Amino acid sequence: MKSICIKTISQEKKNFLIEQFEKFPMNIYLSHHRFKTYDNIIVHYTEEDIYGFYDMVAIVIKRCIVKFYEEDFIRKNIKRNYFYLSSIEQEYICEITKKILELPDYKIGYKNKMLKQIIGNYIRENKAILLEGFVNFRLQEYKNIIDYIVEISVFSYLDLTSF
Repeated sequence: MKSICIKTISQEKKNFLIEQFEKFPMNIYLSHHRFKTYDNIIVHYTEEDIYGFYDMVAIVIKRCIVKFYEEDFIRKNIKRNYFYLSSIEQEYICEITKKILELPDYKIGYKNKMLKQIIGNYIRENKAILLEGFVNFRLQEYKNIIDYIVEISVFSYLDLTSF
């Protein structure tokens, strides 16, 4: 049997992760408990296809990161690097960036594949993942892609407004 523990401090993220795991057609058993400050979701797997299990867990965690953190990465980048733009312009750039990120991977640098691979490599080596810590300290390559797409969005926005 293989088990992975996902720790988070957010009830909303915990509920999202549980909901996503329950949608997968794999033979898994979920348990969740609160220990001190963390909600722990423990995913147990008893089948033989261990690589399929890692892929499934990586996909679920990737979805969680995209849903709960990606827009925050975008907004922080815009505020940090394009503070001189008005709040309305910053909002336009954020919307342009989110639209670009919805494009298929092959058009924007394989963002989703890369994120899934980073997560997959981590969970193959570790039995537990602290979601907030992982997002803050292990996703620099992913954040670099987001930064690049924000930059493209700024140039696109400035080209549109220069007419």
